[in-house]
Amino acid sequence: MVHRNYFTSAIVITMQKPEDSTLINICVIPNAQMSRAYVSMSQSLKSDQTMFALGDGKFAHMTVYMARFANDNIAKVVSNIEEALKQVVPFPCIHTGYFMTEGRYLEASYRKSSDFIQLHELLISHTARLRLNPGHPFEEGYFTPYTFEQKKNVEETGYDLARSLYRPHVSFTRYKEHGVPKYFPAFPEVDLSFELSKICIYKADDNGAAYELIKEFQIR
Repeated sequence: MVHRNYFTSAIVITMQKPEDSTLINICVIPNAQMSRAYVSMSQSLKSDQTMFALGDGKFAHMTVYMARFANDNIAKVVSNIEEALKQVVPFPCIHTGYFMTEGRYLEASYRKSSDFIQLHELLISHTARLRLNPGHPFEEGYFTPYTFEQKKNVEETGYDLARSLYRPHVSFTRYKEHGVPKYFPAFPEVDLSFELSKICIYKADDNGAAYELIKEFQIR
């Protein structure tokens, strides 16, 4: 449960995981050529200090919106997303470099274009009101501890990395605590840009990783 202190505007989020709920990841799926490149680069990073690698039961995806929903509300979520995506047409996903997050994820970064922002806000507008416990969110473990801005985002949308914190990216791996390499990995000079053509709805695990397909949409 979330408690708001009206004297300090602080948001406190408790950490008891709700029962009969699922974390849903709505994500862009890159084309086959790009997916192979991501897997190759991710596999090159695999070590005793990494928590996962693409290709080992995990696949490349780019989260656009993620939130927790009651299991008996998922069918409505899927229906709303299907309706929202009727407004979406293909657009370029422009690779801009690489980034190591404070949460120890190593990512390929993409331009936060107006197309991405519109898609992100479209999904929020069609699904956020259906999320579990609006205004009283569970603190997901994939990116904690939350900053005040993350707490505000998750309270308003269900997704802590929404809006000003939203950044299009594909995660290669996550390093264990105290396992982040001293030097940034050297990647081959390759353009990982692609055109959006597929958006999928997945169930996500406690690390935010997509693991079970719910619905796939071709964007034409």
